[in-house]
Amino acid sequence: MRKPKQPRVYSELTTHYFRPELTVCPTCQTRLRRHATVSERTVITLQGPLRLIHRSSRCPNAACATRLRSYRSAAADALALPSFTFGLDIVILVGHLRLTAHQTLDEVHHALVERLAPFALTISRREVLYLFDAYCSLLQAAGSVAEDVQWRAQVDQHGGILLSIDGIQPDKGNETVYVVRDVLTGRVLAAENVTSSETAVIKRLLAPVVALDVPVIGAISDAQESLEQAIAELWPTIPHQTCQFHYLREAARPIHDADSSTRTAMRKDIQNKVRETRAQLARHIQAGQEATEPKTQQEVEQLCVLADYALSIQTALNLDGPAPFEYAGIEGYDALTQIETSLQELEKRGQQSAARCAKSWSGSRSWLGDAGSGRTPSPRSKACATGS
Repeated sequence: MRKPKQPRVYSELTTHYFRPELTVCPTCQTRLRRHATVSERTVITLQGPLRLIHRSSRCPNAACATRLRSYRSAAADALALPSFTFGLDIVILVGHLRLTAHQTLDEVHHALVERLAPFALTISRREVLYLFDAYCSLLQAAGSVAEDVQWRAQVDQHGGILLSIDGIQPDKGNETVYVVRDVLTGRVLAAENVTSSETAVIKRLLAPVVALDVPVIGAISDAQESLEQAIAELWPTIPHQTCQFHYLREAARPIHDADSSTRTAMRKDIQNKVRETRAQLARHIQAGQEATEPKTQQEVEQLCVLADYALSIQTALNLDGPAPFEYAGIEGYDALTQIETSLQELEKRGQQSAARCAKSWSGSRSWLGDAGSGRTPSPRSKACATGS
């Protein structure tokens, strides 16, 4: 026999009572009276779990025309969607990370697990998908323009709408988020999370736009075949332009592929040697830091400078950038050339000018940055330099 599901135990759970913000009847001005408990549940928010007890009120005046109307708390309804355990703040965070930060489903899941960890809570990957579907539904509802008089006035002024249709697929092989907006006003007209990009699915996505019954003066997309077919069937006479970013990316793809091959060849030839050198330098630095002789300390400072150069080389090999605007292979080659020039100058000037040379080299290179950001870090602070 299957065991009944055990209720979840929360380490920290506070109880919040919510009553309607209205205290008197809008019709007869009689003071409202408690009627019933409309909701009693646990809601998980970004601030932790809470026990929500939501009580409604009614007018006690028997002669009041609205005596059967129940009044709810807007604050309670804003905490979470009906039947949802996770709060609306978490739903919005999921949507922001997916659509604005362009994070993958796994990245969003990891971010939520980290946010909930202080409360000894967790969330499943499947639940994140449900929350994102809820966000898309809210986005679509909030973006309803059918009764927006001001927006329609802008559309009349522009002579129609210019559609932009873009699909975001952070996880290859999984759901695609399609966002349809009017380029001229910036208004989102439709958004949906779909598992298929077939023409019929795209036409269903565009159905709310068709229902607006406004002139469509053109469309912009990434030239996906199903998008082209759907737009041609719905608006056969409008011009359809390929997005300039996608156009340039496809045009530059042969150059970008060649650049990627160059970067791969550089990494294959150099990266393992650099890692071995860094490990060897780290061992020597650690051994030298335990010694007390002044000469040994000076050698440690010199090794620190070399360790910074080794780290810069490794980071230069891992430079990356989106096509068609950045070419990591070329940038990596330029960075390695700059490092080579700096090392040659360092050798010429000798030990006494090591720190000055390293500082001059790092301060004059625009491609340098923090190691954590994928850019080459500058040499270590003066504490690890030889001094001049």
